[in-house]
Amino acid sequence: MKGKTMLEGLTPPKKIPACKVRALMESLDDKDKVSLKAALDNPDWGHQGLALELNKRGLFISEHPIRKHRIGRCSCHA
Repeated sequence: MKGKTMLEGLTPPKKIPACKVRALMESLDDKDKVSLKAALDNPDWGHQGLALELNKRGLFISEHPIRKHRIGRCSCHA
């Protein structure tokens, strides 16, 4: 019986979709990262309200990725 080859079982890596909240966070300076994290953790900010306020400030994101990130259904929590 032959031994296993080095490339046996070679499969493509599983694609992990980018989290838009994480991508946005990575684009910010440290002070803004802290502010966004606080807003994400604050239950007084609704998903839509936070998205609208971020859009007003030139940070374009919709409520859907904010909701997914908050409930742990994005690639950050995979």
